[in-house]
Amino acid sequence: MTAQLEKILISPATSILETLKVIDDAAFEIALVVDEDSKLLGTVTDGDIRRGIIKGADLHSPIVDLMNRQPIVAGQNTTDDELLFLMTNRSIKHLPVVDRNSRIIKLVQLKDLIARKPRDNMAVIMAGGLGSRLGELTRNMPKPLLPVGNRPIIALIVEQLHRHGIQKISISINYHASRIKDYFNEHPVAGVSISYLEEKEFLGTAGSLALLKEPVQQPLIVMNGDILSPVNFGNLLDFHGAGRKPMTLCTREFNFQIPYGVLQMRGDELIDIEEKPAHSIFINAGIYVLEPSVLDHIEAGQRLDMPDLIKTINCSAGGVSCYPVSEFWLDIGSPVDYARAHENFANISDKYE
Repeated sequence: MTAQLEKILISPATSILETLKVIDDAAFEIALVVDEDSKLLGTVTDGDIRRGIIKGADLHSPIVDLMNRQPIVAGQNTTDDELLFLMTNRSIKHLPVVDRNSRIIKLVQLKDLIARKPRDNMAVIMAGGLGSRLGELTRNMPKPLLPVGNRPIIALIVEQLHRHGIQKISISINYHASRIKDYFNEHPVAGVSISYLEEKEFLGTAGSLALLKEPVQQPLIVMNGDILSPVNFGNLLDFHGAGRKPMTLCTREFNFQIPYGVLQMRGDELIDIEEKPAHSIFINAGIYVLEPSVLDHIEAGQRLDMPDLIKTINCSAGGVSCYPVSEFWLDIGSPVDYARAHENFANISDKYE
């Protein structure tokens, strides 16, 4: 058993709050509930905990109340092909492998089984923006080249796409375009063909897709060049295919608290007051999958932003599916966000290896 696996083994008495910390700190996005002999009793994901909290579970109560008591498991002699078949057909991302006595041996992740399996899909990274909110940081540097860890953001994105079998990547460039070209000329990614969509003027967050020269015959991944998130692109493409809609939009849950007492009023009469309420909404995560037909709605040479394209597809061209991103996600749009990326990268860096 690896040290990394041991980090996600918890006892049935572990509190819900402590389990959340275990899931957040580890790279597996799951915790395994075991007895003193490492016999598997159940599994817990952040989704299990979220559903429990919605139903009123106390964060200090034992996790045994929320765990999945009948998880799907595999035997230690199961082949990788059998594991992949089981996981894709049961739509699961994690599969505990146990011995004949149900003691945990390892945890298989779907992303590892499908890693580097070649796909015919292409990807486009939008990297032409000014990044003006970052101030001095982007005065002489395009935002996607800002380093996080020891590599530029855009290099992390390219390597991540490659890990999920994407071999053809186009990068939309404008601001400091030559610097992005120079970087990949000096640091090529083995197995990846990189081309460029060179904007002569700013075409918005979707308009440059009309510059694609190679015919697009498979669903196309499009993402912003300032997103730090180890999203599983294989799972995303599978979800898109199952949804049967021309576009899939990745979403991210965003929680915020209003720092004031919020009033409910009828005219000048106070109905109720709620002190500093917390709210949860879903936001656009800046990652998309587009069917080739979506490109027909993009006019060459005309500025078009992705929200406008989304509205068009949703209203009149077949609809949009929403894929929830449960992985770490950060839009590096401000100096505060950039600092947060550095602070958090140590905890997720293994997901970019």
